[in-house]
Amino acid sequence: MIKKLLICVCALLFFGIAQAEERITIPIGDSPSKGPVDAPVTIIEFIDFQ
Repeated sequence: MIKKLLICVCALLFFGIAQAEERITIPIGDSPSKGPVDAPVTIIEFIDFQ
């Protein structure tokens, strides 16, 4: 099991899929939100109601 996981991780790193993207700061102001303010990840969903 661990050997398969290690192979998958190595393959992802080798092909560049697991590399971190550039961080972008988006001011959310008074937008509705859930969860703690100091969460390590923030997911923002953009919706178009047309």
